[in-house]
Amino acid sequence: MFKFKSYKAFTLVEMLVVMGILVILMTMGIFAGRFAIQRANRVQHQSAADQIYQGLQSYYADNREYPSSVDFDSFDSALSSTGVLGKYVDSSSFDGGSDATYYYAVDDTGQSTLVCVSFGGVDDENDLGGYCNGNGFGILPIGGTTVSKKELTADEFDAAVASGFISGDWGASGEGWN
Repeated sequence: MFKFKSYKAFTLVEMLVVMGILVILMTMGIFAGRFAIQRANRVQHQSAADQIYQGLQSYYADNREYPSSVDFDSFDSALSSTGVLGKYVDSSSFDGGSDATYYYAVDDTGQSTLVCVSFGGVDDENDLGGYCNGNGFGILPIGGTTVSKKELTADEFDAAVASGFISGDWGASGEGWN
């Protein structure tokens, strides 16, 4: 009869297979984590654009027009406690996370406005697209076309903000408005 030897350790092949599986699982976890962080930043910036628009709505209710681009030189001064939107928007809620550029446009009559945010930083350099909110959809001729939807691809966003918007940059990690 044959006698089989019993081993009490793993073979090299078994160890390599286990290590390969662990590497695959770690890679998938890293990508899932990055996606979750990117999505959280997008939601945070969308919420901030919505909050700015709500502040503009409150300003409109008090003044019967939106602030003009002359009064709205930068978001930093506009959102400060003494700024145009200071009493309508809590600027301390903008705590960064990732770079974003916020854009503001108002029509000549002061009755239609759009607030947009670029998810990829200044001029959407990372081609991540953008988000807009306001009552000027299909009305404001921005960059030769009109913005017709809230979620924009990178190309649509670049075309939309080519002209007609006042912008303010938000730096990552709580750096604040630039």
